[in-house]
Amino acid sequence: MIQILTILFFIIGTAVGSFLNVVAYRSVHGGSVFFGSSICPKCKHKLGPSDLVPIVSFLLLNGRCRYCHKKISLQYPLVELATGLLFAFTFLHGYYLTNSINSINLIHLIYLLFIVSTLTVLFTTDLRSGLLPNSIVLPAIAAVAVFKIILLAFSDSDSVYGLSADLVASFLVASAFFAIVYLSRERALGGGDIKFVFLIALAVGWPALLVALWLAFLTGGLVAAMLILLGKKRFGQTVPLGPFLAFGGLIALLLGQQIIDLYLKGLYR
Repeated sequence: MIQILTILFFIIGTAVGSFLNVVAYRSVHGGSVFFGSSICPKCKHKLGPSDLVPIVSFLLLNGRCRYCHKKISLQYPLVELATGLLFAFTFLHGYYLTNSINSINLIHLIYLLFIVSTLTVLFTTDLRSGLLPNSIVLPAIAAVAVFKIILLAFSDSDSVYGLSADLVASFLVASAFFAIVYLSRERALGGGDIKFVFLIALAVGWPALLVALWLAFLTGGLVAAMLILLGKKRFGQTVPLGPFLAFGGLIALLLGQQIIDLYLKGLYR
């Protein structure tokens, strides 16, 4: 049963990943996310159902558009595959924490899948276009707030203090990012990073936020150093922080508490 459900979540995830590609493209280049047919971004030809099967269509078409025969960006199958794997992992994570399918909190699972999807699409837009669109970030912040209130209604009274800590942490880290943006005149960070880090802080909560930030700056620093060593970047040139914030947020969302527990266990051994 678990294997079947895991495969099902993977398939659902690839379908969601296909939709996230649409969101990533149209939030940057314009167009309705929910209306309008999918087209080839190069020849603008309308795509049919057989062109839109997640991962499979890319493989069957040898990575080329059926109509203009130009290469399809690897972004499309990679986002579909990554989202499928993340959906499957999120389900398994919830199952192994409760050790029972019946004990999985459905609302919390939907919440996690929503955050996974949001971070995936923002990872994509910032990596490809250097943008963290307000049309994604601001509704996501509102949705997270609503989810938190709903989850609070089904939790014990201590959760009120947890939510308060999350809000305080969110405003503090966003304020710190604002100070960096202001003092550096947007050379170190962009305005979009302020809203994005607020979203991540609110979504993953305290103290998992510390894991998200640590991983974001660690991986960002390593990649920046590697790019400089390879001659792809020079000192003083910036690397978008958004993808690394998204990566850190994903890890913190799903494994933050386990990482903190391991750290504390090693610290007090």
